[in-house]
Amino acid sequence: MSLLNNPIFLLLLVVVLGEMLGKVRLWNLSLGPSAIIFVALGFGHYGFTLPEEVQTLGLAMFIYAIGLQSGPGFVSSFRRHGLVMVLAVFIMTLVGIAVTYACCRLFGFDAGIGAGLLSGAMTSTPSLATAVELLGPDKAPAAYGVTYGIGVIGVALCVKLLPKLLRVDISAEEQRLEQELAAINPPITYQHIEVSNPNIFGRRVADLYLKSIAPVTITRLLRRGADEPVLVGADTTLNEGDHLRVVGRPADLEKIQLYIGRPIEGEIAFDRVLTKKDIVVSKPHFAGATLGFFNFREVFNVQIARITRNGVDLPADANTRLHLGDVLHAVGDERSLRNIARIVGNDLKATYDINLLPILLGLLLGILLGRITLPLPILGPFTLGTTGGALLAGLLLGARYQTGRLIWEIPTTGNRLIRDLGLALFMAAVGTSAGVTFVPTLQAYGLPLVVSGILVTLLPILVGMAVGLWLLRIRFLRMLGVMVGAMTSVSGLSAAATLSPTPYAPSAYATVYPVALISKILAVKVLFLLL
Repeated sequence: MSLLNNPIFLLLLVVVLGEMLGKVRLWNLSLGPSAIIFVALGFGHYGFTLPEEVQTLGLAMFIYAIGLQSGPGFVSSFRRHGLVMVLAVFIMTLVGIAVTYACCRLFGFDAGIGAGLLSGAMTSTPSLATAVELLGPDKAPAAYGVTYGIGVIGVALCVKLLPKLLRVDISAEEQRLEQELAAINPPITYQHIEVSNPNIFGRRVADLYLKSIAPVTITRLLRRGADEPVLVGADTTLNEGDHLRVVGRPADLEKIQLYIGRPIEGEIAFDRVLTKKDIVVSKPHFAGATLGFFNFREVFNVQIARITRNGVDLPADANTRLHLGDVLHAVGDERSLRNIARIVGNDLKATYDINLLPILLGLLLGILLGRITLPLPILGPFTLGTTGGALLAGLLLGARYQTGRLIWEIPTTGNRLIRDLGLALFMAAVGTSAGVTFVPTLQAYGLPLVVSGILVTLLPILVGMAVGLWLLRIRFLRMLGVMVGAMTSVSGLSAAATLSPTPYAPSAYATVYPVALISKILAVKVLFLLL
């Protein structure tokens, strides 16, 4: 038993047992990393606790990693369908606050139990962190432990049952969304065009100002009577009957056809001299440089057709700033392509390297921001705290991407490691602290707390789905992603993936997730003021 009084041993033991418990699956459901808090509650009940500093460090790491990951997509959340999806999240959050407040008044819960109820039933660990910071670790984590399982199971069951209750044809939904997505964001493709406009005969490509008409790139040119195509540069002259390969989106290619000439069939393929190569940008000092900075066409006689970033194709514009991990789809002779690959790195493994300095600076900035007190009207002095400061630092630096030589973005695997490690530290520390009061809390509020957990889980989902589907006109698969995103439920997202393998629900989840995190944190603060 003396080993359990060693905080390092106790921390490792709680995390290991929690991870093992979290991997147990029943009916395709699992607790995941949150199982650590249940193990920690057991140890805390018998008087074994961890230092508060472990909780603070874990909290800062977890929240900062989430903010850093969500930063690039936070602004884009409000574009196109994002605005109505975010509105649905706000509605669900407001309903959650209202139901929690009503349950607190009805059953006599204090602010600590209410905050834990809201956090657990809506499966939001960051809001629990906020509650602990505001109210201490006595009651909120205990209520969270009671209601979290209700939230996990309730969200997953709703995902499974709603398609049947609403009689939704998933296949038809997939087809409609595919057509809608193709119309909004068509993929980059190419078209072969014969130069037939007399007004451009004998003129240089640079003098045509094609970018002012549409964002396209001419990558290959086959002269009349020639056997081998050549690359196209700014000084290339276009003649009657030349065949061009133009890369761009379908609507942009149609615009260019009206200016250059008629579309043609056939292939413009390199036979021996030129080839294609995908090159990965892996050297950190080139991150943030524009594509035009390298002047690949003039210096190396290499044409960049497009750029792929995180699986999304981007036009190869001269002003596009490169990120680590970007894939350049290049065309040129083999020797030039090897030179370019050597310059930018082309080492996929190197893109997974982690630099500790930006991470530590970001955490430090988050702690400093958390100590700033803002005088707000009506609400009075407002302090972000560790939670809000770390989240704000992560969002700002994630959206910034780079400052000088410092690249704030962390590879996905590294971000997940920091987030999961921070979550494990926080859960272990807060769970052991709450374990002392968990059993008394369950004895004092048992059935009312369980009933409240069911209501706080189900009512926001039902109201949110009704408003999203019939008032805001969000497609069903997207609305599933919005719903599980608003509940910040990984298990719910996993259940949604079993309904449809398409990316619509996950992309909606990713769109609203940063907003949901912030709204839940603010929800706890609002509930604290109301109670």
